[in-house]
Amino acid sequence: MSLGFLGLSVTAVILLAILKGVARQFAFLVLNVLFIWGLLLGLNGAISITVFCLLGYSLAQLVLWKPRWSFPVGLTCFVILFIYMRDYEFLHWALPESILINILSTVGLSFLFFKIVHVMIESHSGTLGSLEFLTYMNYCLNFTTFMMGPIQRYQDFYAQWHGQKQAIPLHYEAHLNAVLRILVGFLKAYVIAGRLAPLALAHDSNVLGLPLSALLVRIYAFYFFLYFNFAGYCDVVIGIGSLLGVRPPENFNMPFLARNISDFWLRMHRSLTLWLTDYIFSPLYKRLLTGRRLTSHPMVAVNISLLVTMIVSGLWHGTTLSFLLFGIVHGVYLVVFRTWDMLIVQRYGKQRVREWRKKWIVRASGIFITFNAVAFAFVLFRLDATEAMHVFARFLRL
Repeated sequence: MSLGFLGLSVTAVILLAILKGVARQFAFLVLNVLFIWGLLLGLNGAISITVFCLLGYSLAQLVLWKPRWSFPVGLTCFVILFIYMRDYEFLHWALPESILINILSTVGLSFLFFKIVHVMIESHSGTLGSLEFLTYMNYCLNFTTFMMGPIQRYQDFYAQWHGQKQAIPLHYEAHLNAVLRILVGFLKAYVIAGRLAPLALAHDSNVLGLPLSALLVRIYAFYFFLYFNFAGYCDVVIGIGSLLGVRPPENFNMPFLARNISDFWLRMHRSLTLWLTDYIFSPLYKRLLTGRRLTSHPMVAVNISLLVTMIVSGLWHGTTLSFLLFGIVHGVYLVVFRTWDMLIVQRYGKQRVREWRKKWIVRASGIFITFNAVAFAFVLFRLDATEAMHVFARFLRL
């Protein structure tokens, strides 16, 4: 979000409006490489990311040839490489320090990994469409979404890039709205989030010495800070992408108004939720249902799938034990909610439950419970596991 980033964005908007065909592809690729090399990762990081992308392209092409072993073997190798490059904490427990190279862990690697895995899975299923090298590289390295998303699908990027789908309507008001979206994003990320940052829970917060009221304020402030910082960034890149002609998907829809934890994950980081649903939850749920043991127990299959999906989400977000616990906590939240939802529907029927949930007191209670559950789970984003347990213990002793 620096002046260099803004200058690169303006240059990209002008060049992509002027150039056509292969020249447009190469110009965007050069700008993306300049961003990753010059503004973000330096030479070593740029080389590492480029090799990662090229390997993903080679594996996707291998999958398209459809040898029986290519998809499971290729995907497994790619996941192992990602874990190694990401330098997960558990690797230091299992492997000698001499073979671990933490310089390969770069900003944006998690988002890039999910993009490439998506390409491999869609190649395997035959739903990807045309896998063009330059389009693929620009999709992976797209400077607007490289660092923090949103996670765009290759088919959506391809359709917009090649003019099969409009990013925004081709009139003045739509482009003005895109510029306003960028300004709103800066307001969220720099003004609102900037004001919240000093109040937010931090690594050096005295979690044992602070009064509970002050600690609660810091927990809430950190939740709001995370939202406005990330949502502001997404507003900026969605606005820039709209002007470029490759608009990323929406990522937020007022998550503070979520009435339950399932509703929350459809409002917060929506592009991630949809990716996890399509590639983790749905395939796992289908496999469990078609197995012998859980065919007659769909609720058990749902709960196992939810828990595994959120564990993957936690590990994708970060490499330490606290992020694993974050995933487990949200998995438990979803299991509790889904089980409760099933039981009350069985007891009272869908119509009665639907009418009951329309009552303002029920909606307000759901929003209050969900907000606090999420806010406390985000403590694991900021503190290590031991510190987070101390925070939870202090509130549980009330």
